[in-house]
Amino acid sequence: MATVMIDREERREGRARRLADAFDWGWLGPLLVAAYAFTVVFVRLGDPHELMWDETYYAKDAWALLHSGVELAWRDQPGGQPANGLVMAGNPEAGLRQGTAGYAVHPPLGKWLIALGVAVFGMDPFGWRVAAGLAGVLIVLIVARTARRVFGSTLLGCAAGLLVALDGSWLVASRVSMLDVFLALFIVAGFGCLVVDRDRTREALEARTGPGGFGPFLWRPWRIAAAVCLGLACCTKWAGLYALVFFWALALLWDRSARARAGASRPWTGTLLLDAAPSLLTVWAVALATYTAGWWGWFVSGTGLQERLFGRTLPGAGRLWAETHPSGFWPGFLDPLRSLWHRHAEVLEFHRGVTGSHPAQSWPWEWLYLGRPAGMHFRIHQGGREGCTPADQCVTSVTDLGTPAIWWAALLALAVLFVLMIRSWDWRAGAVLWGCLAGFLPWLPSAAEGRVMFSTYALPMLPFAALALVLLFAKALEAARDRPALRIPVSLVGAAYLGMVAWNFWYFYPVLTADVVPYDAWHARMWLPSWI
Repeated sequence: MATVMIDREERREGRARRLADAFDWGWLGPLLVAAYAFTVVFVRLGDPHELMWDETYYAKDAWALLHSGVELAWRDQPGGQPANGLVMAGNPEAGLRQGTAGYAVHPPLGKWLIALGVAVFGMDPFGWRVAAGLAGVLIVLIVARTARRVFGSTLLGCAAGLLVALDGSWLVASRVSMLDVFLALFIVAGFGCLVVDRDRTREALEARTGPGGFGPFLWRPWRIAAAVCLGLACCTKWAGLYALVFFWALALLWDRSARARAGASRPWTGTLLLDAAPSLLTVWAVALATYTAGWWGWFVSGTGLQERLFGRTLPGAGRLWAETHPSGFWPGFLDPLRSLWHRHAEVLEFHRGVTGSHPAQSWPWEWLYLGRPAGMHFRIHQGGREGCTPADQCVTSVTDLGTPAIWWAALLALAVLFVLMIRSWDWRAGAVLWGCLAGFLPWLPSAAEGRVMFSTYALPMLPFAALALVLLFAKALEAARDRPALRIPVSLVGAAYLGMVAWNFWYFYPVLTADVVPYDAWHARMWLPSWI
């Protein structure tokens, strides 16, 4: 009997190996999860058919960049249609304040990406949302691939990607033409590059470090790739700078650990001399160059090059400031950079002044428990619509609401991981906690000053919340490794949790995507009074 069981086990292992050889599940699994994400995002992407929430800024700015290289000023026609109505009617140029550049308060990269969608698909809701949709799908793919490397398991990697794709705030961000989804994409891509860099660095140091000393200097292409990604994040929203600072510090801690593990006698000194100092060029200089390159449209504004590219010459807001404020110290060819520096000072002062109150305002601590999600669209319909009987009062809404089963469970997971990390250091727990803190802590000073902020700012924390949940499950599996009787119960708990998350996501789906539902059904989904 024992021989028969062994033979069966060997046949099963043989079939598993042949299946693994036939498919590269390390890529196929994450791509399947990304395909699901693509389907969820792109079904009815053009609904609602209007400029929703801050699309009134970013979609119009994207159109302006496409046609002028800089953001333009808009106005409602005197006695006529408002600018948004003209955009929806297919005549956006009629809503421009002719000859006037706009005053943009965010860097241009995210708006350029939106503009690519407009260039391909036209100036309509699908056109100005398609880039955000693709960015959301890429986030899922990168999270799945990064988690696979972190946990050493394709299954766990796919689970992390699936958790992101089952989150309501991710879905809303992927279906609205705003900047947060691009910021999250570049942050998670930068983190993924640093994880690859960590693995490659440890392998190289262990192979090349002799007894004593600092260890060798290493060429770090993946760290440069991370710097490019985080520079792109900064050129989408300045909040990317927080991620750049936090992840640079995290990477240096990984470097110190790698040098110590490889046998370097003075790992801190080696890290400071051979990692930290060179990273001023390989990280900070590359990130700064990437950020500056993202302003290319602003640099060419007011020049003949702009006229050749965009068919008109229109100085960007503040583009010629240095020419009217000459410096006795800086040479004239640096005037564009001086103007850009002055523009940044003006925008920084603007952000400091964004205080007061807003109906959808949400403080950073509220993001963690979904205290006040931003309502981006809400309409009441008196029957007669598809999915709404004539007797019904129906609702379409888009609410930036994360899936409670993810966010509420992530709070518990992060607390448990923090305790476990104190008891026994685990670099995975440290990286996950650090990533969450990078998306949370920097906002607290602004909150103390009363700056207006919204739940949409929490999106960069979502990938790390998903990683925290999967890591907690992975630790449970590791604890059950030597106790076979616990493996099946732990696996069943994990599968049941994923099932609950999927149900929770699809339950809230109508209020995330402007689906038509009876008013009572909408109200039943507003679990907390602050959600209404």
